Amino acid sequence: MKVSKILAVASVTGILAATAVATPALAWHPEGKIKKFVQNQTTASALSDADNAGSAVAAKPGEILKYVIEVSNNGKTGKTNEMHFTKLTDTLPAGIELVSDPGKRQITEDLGVIAPGQKVTKEYLVKVTSTKDGDVIENKACFTGDSEVKDNKQEGCDVANVKVGVPKEQPKPEAPKETPKQTTPQTLSASTELPETGAESLLAPLAAVTSGAAAYAGRMIVVKRRQK
Repeated sequence: MKVSKILAVASVTGILAATAVATPALAWHPEGKIKKFVQNQTTASALSDADNAGSAVAAKPGEILKYVIEVSNNGKTGKTNEMHFTKLTDTLPAGIELVSDPGKRQITEDLGVIAPGQKVTKEYLVKVTSTKDGDVIENKACFTGDSEVKDNKQEGCDVANVKVGVPKEQPKPEAPKETPKQTTPQTLSASTELPETGAESLLAPLAAVTSGAAAYAGRMIVVKRRQK
């Protein structure tokens, strides 16, 4: 009896051991990775990883940025290491907007199956809408995936940073002051006519009265001489 029990236990233990050894050989092992880069298209800057504020790409309000996202499968060669059900998501932070659709705030991409050693690249353009000097805009992209039998879930995120610089307004140049024009005093020439003051209209009647009085006085003298 004891011998049979020992054999039964040994048999079960052997089956379990064999199963434990066989399981890793049947496992599916994709190895997903994500990298995100940013480039200032307006200034033609270099494509940068920009993982933190210290390495952020400089940008000004209104400039156009290009984000590049790479999702890869670094698993060993073999069908069992394919990454299936791969999806990419990117929720845009405040301070930027999609050039193609300014009202859209979340980007979702179905990347499907990524074979070992391969990668899928996505690019999109955004415009800087932030007007706050020194504002650091961190844009995060994430992915999810799994093995074909859904026994090895994959996920990860990566960021790219942009730092906004607002140009200072330049003082407007002052308008040149106008030099006052020099005026030359005018002199009256001999031919310059004096304005009428009304005195001429009084002189004419006075001259007539004077002339008439002189004529009357002359006649009176002649009369007196005749009377003598």
